[in-house]
Amino acid sequence: MDSQLRPEEKLAILQATDLRHKWYSLDDQRVCVLCDRTITGRQIQFAREHDGSYSVHCPTPECPSVTSDWFYQGNASSASRIATLGTREANLWGG
Repeated sequence: MDSQLRPEEKLAILQATDLRHKWYSLDDQRVCVLCDRTITGRQIQFAREHDGSYSVHCPTPECPSVTSDWFYQGNASSASRIATLGTREANLWGG
């Protein structure tokens, strides 16, 4: 694994390799669906390939996951639902 990368280089690699999710900082969190671990961009392992490109891997030992196996914590619909819960919905369930 390449420990010589600067933080801004790591972020740029994450942004280039994860085509499904936006990375705004190395503090962004994802959940690995293979090992069920919450990880940050700071924890992700970076490996330089023979052709000079980089690959990224879950930091959990023995976990083979890559970016396609990582998801945002929660989901957008549950977050918006929590934000919109109000008395109308509370009365529906609570009387």
